[in-house]
Amino acid sequence: MNKILDLIFEDVKNENETKKTAVTLRISALIFIGYFLCLMMGDWMNVGGCLVCGVCYVLSFYTTYLDHTRESAWISQILMIVWIILFIVMFGWDCGVQHYLFAFLALNFTVSTAGERRKVLTAVGACALRLALYAYARNFKPYSPLDPGISVLIQILNTIFIFAQITAVMIIFTKDAQKMEQKLVRYNTKLQKLASVDALTGLWNRRSMWEYIRAVEYDYEVGNAGFVSIAIADIDFFKRINDTYGHDAGDEVLKAVAELFMDKMKTYGRVCRWGGEEFLFVFYGRNGDAAYDVLQEIYDEIHRLTVSYENEEIRITMTFGLEEYDKNDGMEMAIRRADEKLYQGKETGRDKIVY
Repeated sequence: MNKILDLIFEDVKNENETKKTAVTLRISALIFIGYFLCLMMGDWMNVGGCLVCGVCYVLSFYTTYLDHTRESAWISQILMIVWIILFIVMFGWDCGVQHYLFAFLALNFTVSTAGERRKVLTAVGACALRLALYAYARNFKPYSPLDPGISVLIQILNTIFIFAQITAVMIIFTKDAQKMEQKLVRYNTKLQKLASVDALTGLWNRRSMWEYIRAVEYDYEVGNAGFVSIAIADIDFFKRINDTYGHDAGDEVLKAVAELFMDKMKTYGRVCRWGGEEFLFVFYGRNGDAAYDVLQEIYDEIHRLTVSYENEEIRITMTFGLEEYDKNDGMEMAIRRADEKLYQGKETGRDKIVY
């Protein structure tokens, strides 16, 4: 079974042809070979005609391995039209092969390299052919009418093979499309994350924080947020850390501080890298006093934090400015006032929370 599947799904050697088209044609040919074998074994129709059609589909199957996929596609489609017409003429409308025109359209739209205009014209032509065959069947008797019981059996057989044909074609051509769509979704999600996250610390960047702030402002306006508070923090003497230990050590400090902030702010709101060694906190649903309590916990953790770098133990302090949001002043004013308090704290000795 594995060898058969490997044969069916074997790739094409011609760089100008696609494996997907070749596989579709092979599976389509195999389905029709099975269909004509069933008709011959049941002796329901002309055995010779079914044998010829089966051989032609074997040829169509074989040509897909000879870098002749396009020719195979033409053989398959022309053959389908020819035997549909002949069967209607020979056995009448009740043989039901006119329904294979739907399978023909599915095959044409998936394996044809023609443009959209030509495909639409093909669809119009298939519709016109079906109407013409119906008109012919209404006005002319078949050369070899089918017994009603046999007609029912053939209709059942047609239904099974038509559904098999269309299902196979759709699975082959939608499988890759779905995979590609999922891949694009994952890629876009990744790009979105990269665009919204600071590469060094993993915190939100300034742009994504502004998007969050706008959403918080809206929630506040409609009464969902309750209270909102803003805080800005700055690592004290961060330039001295870079000058003393190097910029790599400074990066390690930033990452350690960011990890602490993310852990502490999980249930309180959001934190971002505002710029350089500055961080912005948005406390959702908390007034200034409640936000101050959270900052005090963070402040205490900062005092206990030790960053190891090349056998050096780096300890830091931070200064915080905290402001409660007032909708009358707006978020920009709240951030500005928090920033003013931060600098007030830095000018009065650093290592403190100014509220």
